[in-house]
Amino acid sequence: MSLFNRKTAETLDAAAKKLNHAGKRVGGERGGRVGDAIATAALGPLRRRCDASCTHNDCTHEDGAQ
Repeated sequence: MSLFNRKTAETLDAAAKKLNHAGKRVGGERGGRVGDAIATAALGPLRRRCDASCTHNDCTHEDGAQ
């Protein structure tokens, strides 16, 4: 059983999206990649504990897929 539910997954995904957006505003595409790296390092371990797969609209990701 997972520690976190879909609502937590949505919150973590939204936070990762905001980090990417902030990075792009500051440093363009390179800044977006830095934002993604920070999100992966900081939020990834928590996100992996969620039951829900990707919460982005029309996404076909499955847990463990890239």
